[in-house]
Amino acid sequence: MKKNTGYFILALVIFVILAIGAFWLGYSSGKTFMGTGKTTVAKNSWLLINPRGIIKEYNEVEMGSFWMGGQASVEDMTRRIRYAAEDKNIKGIMLEPSFMAVSYSSVRELVLALQDFRQSGKPVIAYGSTWGQRDYFLSLAADSIYMDPSASAGLMLDGVSANVMFYKELLDKIGVKMHVLQSGEFKGAGEPYSQTSLSAGTRANLERALRGRYDVLLSALAQSRGITAEEARLIFEERADFFINGSQALEMKLVDGLTDKEELWDRLGIRKANSINITKYSDKAQLNMGSQRIAVINLNGEISPANTGYGSEGIISAAKVQNIIEDIEDDSSIKAVVLRVNSPGGSALESELIHRKLSHLKARIPIVVSMNGVAASGGYYISCASNYIFADELTITGSIGVIMMIPEASGLGRKIGLRSESFGYGKFATAADPLNPYDPEFIESLRRNSTGVYTEFKQRVMDARGISPEEIQAVAEGRVFSAADAKENKLIDEIGGLKEAIAKAAELAKLTTYQVQNYPGKKGFYELIMEMKDNPMFAASLLHKQELSPEALAQRFVDTLKARQWLYYLPYNME
Repeated sequence: MKKNTGYFILALVIFVILAIGAFWLGYSSGKTFMGTGKTTVAKNSWLLINPRGIIKEYNEVEMGSFWMGGQASVEDMTRRIRYAAEDKNIKGIMLEPSFMAVSYSSVRELVLALQDFRQSGKPVIAYGSTWGQRDYFLSLAADSIYMDPSASAGLMLDGVSANVMFYKELLDKIGVKMHVLQSGEFKGAGEPYSQTSLSAGTRANLERALRGRYDVLLSALAQSRGITAEEARLIFEERADFFINGSQALEMKLVDGLTDKEELWDRLGIRKANSINITKYSDKAQLNMGSQRIAVINLNGEISPANTGYGSEGIISAAKVQNIIEDIEDDSSIKAVVLRVNSPGGSALESELIHRKLSHLKARIPIVVSMNGVAASGGYYISCASNYIFADELTITGSIGVIMMIPEASGLGRKIGLRSESFGYGKFATAADPLNPYDPEFIESLRRNSTGVYTEFKQRVMDARGISPEEIQAVAEGRVFSAADAKENKLIDEIGGLKEAIAKAAELAKLTTYQVQNYPGKKGFYELIMEMKDNPMFAASLLHKQELSPEALAQRFVDTLKARQWLYYLPYNME
């Protein structure tokens, strides 16, 4: 313990030195971190938006924290874009995305904000040199799109896809057998471990959901660029080259012109003195909007038991939700809640605990759900604890089913020289030893448990959505749905984004003026440091790489196999 504490103190000193140095560099150069100072916006300024790399839907950490890298979240950008529409010092927006790693629904949120900005009469100009598909679809929100004329510049429009890796043959070779216990015919989460290809039903279901997203993207392209639906389809399916160069993009009507960036800036009159990056742009959007509030709870990531301190960002836990609810219940000005859900699910029990907490809150104030890229399985389960559900038109949802996967490693044990001998008293006392073949009665008992967990999931959906026992079978069994199909099957109420969900929450709460308050509250540098002191192993890991013996590695593997739980989970990456 003393050794770990020493590591923590040393790491803390290093962090403080870095923080002071970063702050001093920013201060001495006249620059400020977001939230640490006010940046003056000159008249006729252009707002520069250049999202790239991994972009979070919502930052739980203040952008001023020096390790954040100054990347604005989707929530940061959409809020500031809409405020800039009313800012008389902002003349227009220069948009330059590059290889954004973000959900299509988050791209859609940014598109809607840019469309609102354009309604103010101010222009949005998009420019790109090397674009990915998400970058280009964000650029479709602009008045004009320009591309670098270099032969090395390019646009990649690759369509939509899902990828599934199959492990069965590998597991067979190393002597591991995966027992897949699932309820739901199309709950194919276990198929990569028990089969060498997807079952016909699972594949057809995933293809239909992807087709819905593909059709939305084709429609957006055709409508924005003034081409026919057939022309849009041919661009994706019949063009000769993967990379679309500038001249090809111009011929396909994908861009309005070819120019280098400096020439474009000169033409628009953009200079350093009259431009400001969105990460430095400070908004005051909550002023004069009434004293009553709508809370937006941002729930992003897998559902898993976890603490609420350092490292919990990207995890949805009952403890985190409980802390947020307590803050909301202590604030009498909050009259409604919007749940912004982006989750493939996870722990079934944790999903149920979160559902209970949200249901208790719903008894006091209305809750509206706004689904982001994926709100499936456990993500859909917690969404059912609401009065109304919106899904973005690019959302994937559903996946009502349950699964548990139990590795049996007796063959692996023999291959690497591990033997296990279990003995004890009680029918199931030795049933869960992964290094010995499982008792068939033990496996069968888990299958019966699976049925009970699945029944509870279906009941939650039937109660929340007014679906009959006969109707539930058509939407359950692990099927996933596009937003349009989900609406047709009564799994959601409307197709729309966060803006529409907030408006609905205001309607249910009978509010005409209100502010929006985001949760969880953002953490600054000091809060993170204080949380880290409770996790000294993290600080130690910054300075010391722990070497494990072969025996310790083997024990860690066995411990991992014993960590079993029922899952409401969608394992496929459909982004």
